[in-house]
Amino acid sequence: MVQQDSEIQKENKLKLEIYVPLNVCACQWEQFMNLVFQVITPYNKYISYDTKNLDSEEARKLNLHGNSVVIDGKEIVKTSFALKKKIPEILKTKGLI
Repeated sequence: MVQQDSEIQKENKLKLEIYVPLNVCACQWEQFMNLVFQVITPYNKYISYDTKNLDSEEARKLNLHGNSVVIDGKEIVKTSFALKKKIPEILKTKGLI
C-alpha cells in the first residue's frame, strides 16, 4: 500500500527536464542551474527533475537553443524568472498546492 501511494505521488509530481550543455565546462551553465534550484527548492516535494544534455537528439527534437527547462514535456522556459512565475501556477492547476 505504501509503495502504491509513493508511485501515485510520483506520477502527480510536476516533471522538469533541465537542459544544459553537459559536454562543456560547468562554469558555462552552473549559474543557470543555481538559479533554477533556488526556484524549485521550495517546491521540492511536488517536483521531480532530471538534468539532460543540451547537445542531444532529444534537445534537438524540442528545438532547444540555450539553457532551458521543459515543464511536463510541453512548456519550455528559458529563464529562472519565468520558471518562478510558472511553477506555482502549474502546481495550483494540478492541485498540488
